[in-house]
Amino acid sequence: MRLLGYKRIHGIIRLKSGLRIGMSKDQMAIGDVDNPVIRNPLTEEPYIPGSSLKGKMRYLLEWHFGGDYIARSSERHVFVPDDPKDPIGRIFGVAPGNDRRSKEFAQQRGPTRLLVRDAYLTEDSRKALEAMTARGGFLTEVKQEVFIPRIGGNANPRTAERVPAGAEFAFEMVYRMMDTNDGGQTDRDNFKHLEKALELLQLDGLGGYISRGYGQVELSYQVEEK
Repeated sequence: MRLLGYKRIHGIIRLKSGLRIGMSKDQMAIGDVDNPVIRNPLTEEPYIPGSSLKGKMRYLLEWHFGGDYIARSSERHVFVPDDPKDPIGRIFGVAPGNDRRSKEFAQQRGPTRLLVRDAYLTEDSRKALEAMTARGGFLTEVKQEVFIPRIGGNANPRTAERVPAGAEFAFEMVYRMMDTNDGGQTDRDNFKHLEKALELLQLDGLGGYISRGYGQVELSYQVEEK
C-alpha cells in the first residue's frame, strides 16, 4: 500500500438560513442565551467544526445507501460490511472500538481517506457581522422562540443563538488516494460517493433544528488533485 496523491476540496459554505451548532453550557447566568453556538476560544468567533461536517456527511450517505448501514448500526454505533473496499469505511474511517475485525482487515482497508478541517468565517463575513446591529451575542443573532404545550396552551419562551443567514465560511477537505494493489482505482471510484454526500448536505442541512428551518447551506467549491 502506498499514497498516490490527494484531492483537495475547498470553497465556501454560505448560510441560506441561520446556523446553530451548539455547545454545552455548564453554568448559566440570568439573561443568558439558552442554546449558545460553539466558538473559537481564542477569538470568540463562531465556526463550523470539521467533526460536524464529516459526521453529517457520513450520516446522510449511510441513509442514502440504506440497508445494513441503518438496520445494523446499533451493533457498534456504525455498521461497516466485511469488505475492505466498502466506501463508507474507507472514506470516513472506523474507530477502533467500532470495528471487531482483525488488524489484517484494517490494513487492507487502509487509513481514513477523508480529512475535514474546521471552517472559519471569511474576512468579509466577519466584518459584515461586526457591523451588524447586534441582538444578543458577538457575531451572531439571538432568535426568540415559543414552545406551546398542546394541553394547557401556556407559552414557554426560549432563545437560541445562531449565525445569521448570509454568513460565509471557508472550508477545506482533503481526500487521500491510496494504492491497495489496484493502482488507486477503488479510491478514485469512491470519490463520487463523497461528492454525493456534499450534494445531500445541501438538500438536508447542517447543525441543529433543521426541521425548524435552521441550517440550510449552499456550497461552492473546486477540486484540485495534488
